[in-house]
Amino acid sequence: MKRNIILVVCLLIAIGGVIGWRMWNKPHEKVEDQQAIKMTASELCNEYSKNEAAANRAYLNKVLEISGNVAAIQKNQDNEVVVTLMGESDALSVQCTMRDNAKLPDSGQAAVISGFCSGNTMFDVLLTDCITK
Repeated sequence: MKRNIILVVCLLIAIGGVIGWRMWNKPHEKVEDQQAIKMTASELCNEYSKNEAAANRAYLNKVLEISGNVAAIQKNQDNEVVVTLMGESDALSVQCTMRDNAKLPDSGQAAVISGFCSGNTMFDVLLTDCITK
């Protein structure tokens, strides 16, 4: 009886180890590999300002392709480039943390940026791992 319990515990540890190893080595999802939901920065900001919970259900952790005018290009505290696309008003915007600095749009220029939706702050909708189209 004691031997069977030890065998079951060892088997569970081995199964847990295999599952953990597979999860650790799972390939990273990329923006390019997924179908994007296309919309403007104004539309996305309006969705979040109307009903944050519904917008999170619809867009959180999904790839969005956002078009809009570039309001600013800055670096965040982690020294990553953040492109801000303006919504309808100055109070609402979409902040896109870029994956790399290869093809950055100019400030004031129209741009199309794809990235994973990370939710929102009080005034901004956040996209991460972004690339320009």
